[in-house]
Amino acid sequence: MGGLRSGHAQRRVRSVAEIVAVVAVLLLVWQVGVPAAGIPDYILPLPSAIAAAFWRSLADQADHVRATAATTIAGLSLASAIGIALALLAVYVKRVSAFLVPLLAAFNGIPKVAVAPLFVIWFGLESTPKVLLAFLMSLFPIFVGAGTGLGDIDPDLLDMARLAGGTELQIFRKVRLMHALPYLTDALKVAFPLALVGSVVGEFIGGNRGIGYLIMSGQANLDTPLVFACLLTITLFTSLGVGAIAAVEWMALGWRPSRRR
Repeated sequence: MGGLRSGHAQRRVRSVAEIVAVVAVLLLVWQVGVPAAGIPDYILPLPSAIAAAFWRSLADQADHVRATAATTIAGLSLASAIGIALALLAVYVKRVSAFLVPLLAAFNGIPKVAVAPLFVIWFGLESTPKVLLAFLMSLFPIFVGAGTGLGDIDPDLLDMARLAGGTELQIFRKVRLMHALPYLTDALKVAFPLALVGSVVGEFIGGNRGIGYLIMSGQANLDTPLVFACLLTITLFTSLGVGAIAAVEWMALGWRPSRRR
């Protein structure tokens, strides 16, 4: 058993080392190749210039990221509450499911960039448009994940639970909810970056706070290294959010088959 764990750890270290090596080579090619190709800094800045801009603007970015994080988490929380409620309605009321799923799918196809200016007109330049855009971007994957987890259960398992004397509430808690939790965490991993995109799009359209506003400011001033630095910050923030969801999943859902493997 110890040998298996040791081999698994070695493979993980090797995999991480390979990724680091590939990234290092790409950055080196970028650093050397851009000046050789004569590409100006305002079009494609060097990695060293991006790193310098990142550290120079770190305090300013931290302030703007807090604003973006607040609207992202608020929108994601709202989408989770409403998405799970709609999934429960679709699972327990079949007539509702017949028109609710196509309606949400059609609504999800509306480009949120087209809706963003309307939200700014209706709700102003404060945080409300950003929260609503984050909500709209993340609602559908949460609804689909919750609906699949709550509804896609073997009927024989439900019948066995009823034969064992389980009430509908007990069946929901012990069978449906436990079956849905892995689907929900997977849906949140998809929904979190989408909610972040919604918040950033809202900051593009209007407002004076948020990482999206900082990107637009850098673009207006032709400060391309700052734009790339902000993109790096968004990438790190997304990784942190998805990693937090994965950590909760790792601690709370140890019974998943993937964990046992």
